[in-house]
Amino acid sequence: MLTITQKHYIRKLYYNKGKSKTDIEKATGHNYRTITKYIEQQDFNEDNNNIKRSNKSEYLRPLIRECLISNKDLKKKHSVSTAESIYRYIENQGIEINVKKRRFRGIVREEKHLLQEDNDVYIDLVHPGGEAQIDFGEIQLKVNGTYIKKHELVLSFPHSNAGFVQITESEQSEALFEAMEKIFHYKGSVPTKIWFDQMSTAAIRKKDASGQVIMTNRMKHFSMHYTFESVFCNPYSGNEKGSVENKVGYYRRNLINPNRNLTTLEAMNQTLLAACDTDHLRKHYQHNETIQVRFNREKSHMLPVNPNPIDMSRVEKRKVDKYGHITFETNAYSVHPSYVKMWIFIRIREKKIDILNGTYELITTHTRSYHSFRTMTHWQDFIEPLNRRPRAIKYSGLYELLPENWQSFLHTLTKEDQNRH
Repeated sequence: MLTITQKHYIRKLYYNKGKSKTDIEKATGHNYRTITKYIEQQDFNEDNNNIKRSNKSEYLRPLIRECLISNKDLKKKHSVSTAESIYRYIENQGIEINVKKRRFRGIVREEKHLLQEDNDVYIDLVHPGGEAQIDFGEIQLKVNGTYIKKHELVLSFPHSNAGFVQITESEQSEALFEAMEKIFHYKGSVPTKIWFDQMSTAAIRKKDASGQVIMTNRMKHFSMHYTFESVFCNPYSGNEKGSVENKVGYYRRNLINPNRNLTTLEAMNQTLLAACDTDHLRKHYQHNETIQVRFNREKSHMLPVNPNPIDMSRVEKRKVDKYGHITFETNAYSVHPSYVKMWIFIRIREKKIDILNGTYELITTHTRSYHSFRTMTHWQDFIEPLNRRPRAIKYSGLYELLPENWQSFLHTLTKEDQNRH
């Protein structure tokens, strides 16, 4: 089975670079039937049972790429650029290589091809129809009269000046993927190419003079499912995505700030998508036609949206502490007491944290907190243990949640009364 990097590269060559299956077979060395399988695949949701397994060669890719980048300006006879020399270079650093040399040579060949493709993405700054830019911005919403910070995710189409906005809880990868997916399915089409800045949710920025960008595996997975090409702007080059940066401010001023009283994010986001459609009825700033007319024409250059939604949540392993909680991002989330001191899994979404047992069955679900050092407890899970130890209730968090008359009643009970009740 191919890695996510290999699958992504096959689909990029076919859909974004226009290569034939035969050309891809020559470039990658993969079987023609294997190439056809991943070109035609539509559903890229992963089986939960495979989440724990990681490809044993993936850790080599950043090492190989770093070696190729650091030697790219040297003459061939002075550089460490062949598969054999890179193999020895990694070995000399004391890193164990646990793949066969044939597989290692294949990885080096793939990374060289990917670097060549990366070098091409900084050339064309004129955006033809069907391409988009994406960026986050900060906003302030009102909840019960209090201002709270949220984020806006804007997808802009420079050719037509159309755009779409969604409000998110954060700028993390779960928020990015969920908001992009909502926009794709709302308009029924996907840009052929999307320009990003070097946001950490989508890429890992290499700390070298060349400024090369490595896309995260999760971003590869998402872009492969929806068949668009991800392009990363040069560092400190805001002009390369000026359209979306203007749109971030425009939507904040004209669509969000005048209607910032928050009910639910879901309702507000649906309203915003409709408001974007209405905004497209205004005349284009340069052409004697509306944005909507230009965008409808531009959609003919885009790809139809994959009808299968993709689950881009991430799963991590945690151990339940003696109080029946796990920790994620400084916050504690309760698990049923029967799992105390056991290893479980958490599925992380933008708004939810699912607690899963060892076979990935759902135990409970929490609302994800974006505050710090909060404790979220489903007290109903702890009723049975407290029933067995009634005297402990006054020293638990449950006691503070009880009505005052209940607390007063429990406070006056003797040890014998507590056991009897």
